[in-house]
Amino acid sequence: MSPENTDTFKRSTWWKIYFFFITILTATGMISMLSDPSAGAAEYIYLSLWVVGTVGFFGFVFLKPIYKPQFWLKFLVGYIVLTITYYFLTNIDQRMGMSDNEYYITTAISWLISLPAYYALYAYGNPRNPAWKNA
Repeated sequence: MSPENTDTFKRSTWWKIYFFFITILTATGMISMLSDPSAGAAEYIYLSLWVVGTVGFFGFVFLKPIYKPQFWLKFLVGYIVLTITYYFLTNIDQRMGMSDNEYYITTAISWLISLPAYYALYAYGNPRNPAWKNA
């Protein structure tokens, strides 16, 4: 029997550690972005989507059904699109004096660090996810 079918299924402690790590890391980045004098509508839109995404990630990690699975899949697509286009929408200097190589390496590392969170939202959108078992 797979762990997803048991009544006592729990997420790994590593998911919980990662949730708090990425949430604190991203919140710190959000504070930094919003305190920049060049912050505009793109940052506030990104902030609002990040808050919703964090709620979904919380639901995945702590097995809490929040709204509907279909919403999370659609949200994930929009969130990824905004995350990619954000670089073109913002007036904040994303390079902060970095060379091209440093900028691309930093961007790649940030995407790699974020991939598990994107996966979590994808998995949370699956109606067979354990979080939806008692919903």
